[in-house]
Amino acid sequence: MKTLIRRAQQVGVARAVCIVLLLALVPLRLADPRPLQELRVRAFDFFQVLRPRPQEIRPVVIVDIDEASLKTIGQWPWPRTTVADLVTKITQLGAVAIGFDIIFPEPDRMSPAIAQQSFRGIDADTRAKLDRLPSNDEVLAEAIKNSKVVVGQAGTNTPEPKTAAEAALQTGFAVLGPDAKQYVVTFAGLLRNVPVIEQAAAGRGLFSIDPEHGDNDGIIRRVPIIMNAQGSLVPSLSMEMLRVVTGSSAILVRVDQAGIQSVAVPGLQVPTDRNGRFWVHFNHTDPKRYVSAKDVLQGNVPPDRLAGKLVLVGTSAIGLLDLKTTPLD
Repeated sequence: MKTLIRRAQQVGVARAVCIVLLLALVPLRLADPRPLQELRVRAFDFFQVLRPRPQEIRPVVIVDIDEASLKTIGQWPWPRTTVADLVTKITQLGAVAIGFDIIFPEPDRMSPAIAQQSFRGIDADTRAKLDRLPSNDEVLAEAIKNSKVVVGQAGTNTPEPKTAAEAALQTGFAVLGPDAKQYVVTFAGLLRNVPVIEQAAAGRGLFSIDPEHGDNDGIIRRVPIIMNAQGSLVPSLSMEMLRVVTGSSAILVRVDQAGIQSVAVPGLQVPTDRNGRFWVHFNHTDPKRYVSAKDVLQGNVPPDRLAGKLVLVGTSAIGLLDLKTTPLD
């Protein structure tokens, strides 16, 4: 009997200690001071290094505007007629969708009507003929119309004028729960592509990283997959590509009083943190994931290399400053 009483007392003491710890730690977690955040991300990095994501399948291929492409094709920005050729060739190789990690916010200065203004010694008839030629942006837009392309956008700190036509191009969202905009990463403005390219695309998505709530060391660990730009919900580039591929007219967002719970398209539900961000399970750099843009343009890519894949067009060229740091690279 004394043994049972002693054990009951021990259990009671243990429960009391647990309750005290709980009462002490819950406010600490709610306050989430910087040292606790630092400890959390360092633990995240340690587990990434300990067990990186295994590379079992490769549904995504990156068409890379790399140093070799710049050396062969020429300095960036390329004429958008060249980008149009790149889009057409990627589509001909069987890509299911193309996403641009690049923005085309201004008219191409190499379009005939614009470029001829800097030419000297040409006659009026020649200038008139150049004026009548389609712009390079129109050529790229035509290639985009004949493909399944998601163009990139970027969040900015300054609101940009938004026309009714641009508002009509917004991706649809179905929100279950409270207003999602109060929780997600917010940008005052939205940098778009020139209208003819925006209108030709199958979708539009942001590739911006959280400007305020990111980690101070510059290492990318989590990325927002929905955001609030200029008062409207907008998807990330990757989420918009998945929407386009699935043929869905809207992205489903589940929200409760704690914040965002998940973001979904048909066949895929992505759990997020309360701010609609996704913690990335990285793997090491895989050269098999990359194809040089010059090889695509020159027809040196095997027919099955891009077939059935999601293709991202981006750059690893050092001079274009698009390199990011992860816990592994």
